Amino acid sequence: MELGILTEALTLYVRELARMVPAFLIGVGVAATIKTFQWDLKLRAYMRQSGAATIPLAVFLGVFSPLCACGVLPIVIPLAVSGVALGPLMALLATSPLMSPDAFSITWAGLGPTMAWVKLISAAGMGITVGSVTYLFEKRSKFRDDIVKIGPVHLEDGSLASAYDIACAHDIRIPTMVVKQRENRLLFFLERARDTALFMGKFLLAAIALQVVMEMSIPTDFIKVLAGRSDASSLLAAALLGAPLPAHQVPVVPILKGLMDLGMDRGAAVTFLVAGPVTSLPALLVLWKVFHRRLFWLYLGLCLSGAVAAGAIFRATAGWLVF
Repeated sequence: MELGILTEALTLYVRELARMVPAFLIGVGVAATIKTFQWDLKLRAYMRQSGAATIPLAVFLGVFSPLCACGVLPIVIPLAVSGVALGPLMALLATSPLMSPDAFSITWAGLGPTMAWVKLISAAGMGITVGSVTYLFEKRSKFRDDIVKIGPVHLEDGSLASAYDIACAHDIRIPTMVVKQRENRLLFFLERARDTALFMGKFLLAAIALQVVMEMSIPTDFIKVLAGRSDASSLLAAALLGAPLPAHQVPVVPILKGLMDLGMDRGAAVTFLVAGPVTSLPALLVLWKVFHRRLFWLYLGLCLSGAVAAGAIFRATAGWLVF
């Protein structure tokens, strides 16, 4: 009996892994290409401009660059201490954990083109909403007062220190990676592809294993009662279920695939797809330590509300979607 269960689990795992590998490789290639030609760095330079006009640029950078929740932190911290407007920063922080080229390709492979496009549109909408609302609050002087809790750290030549050094000076731990520039662009591309594959791969392998465990152990009726109904309660349940999970934009796909196979409503699935990554623990921890609590609660409230709204809009427009 136990051998039969192990065989079934292994079969499910290999099947899902084979289905995800092509999209995984495409995503790795796109991410490595962006890093090789430094397109994300060029966009990042424009982020130092202040004002609401840079919110769409921040959304574009967050959606189309290979920045996950961890990757965006070295950008947000030095920009925050140098006085960049909060609106663009929050827009970037909302979109980066939610969508990237590799996440789009994996979502397409794992959940289908409709869910991939819905996630992309939701990410852009989330970024614009969070950035714009934050900008409106920022115009109130009392909201902006003492909003950044950490100060800048400068090097001996007077230049601003790196995000890692700033974080260490304030007892904040962020991931860091030493990237050596190479004259040979092909070697640089291969190294970035290797780094991306190792980073995403460990999450993807673990998430597929979790998907198999869920499909084999969680009763279908439990998911249908929790998030299988076509009403507001299932959207709220999906948001609350996704929020505490450390669901990176890549592993959230197989996790959600398992929940949908167990009967999760598609509207609730969209809410979960958005709520999981956008409330990622790295982003929330930085908000908690770098900014005043009022910004943390504003961000969290907007993200959860936006995730529920995304699911509700999907339900209302599902019959019109043609992709």
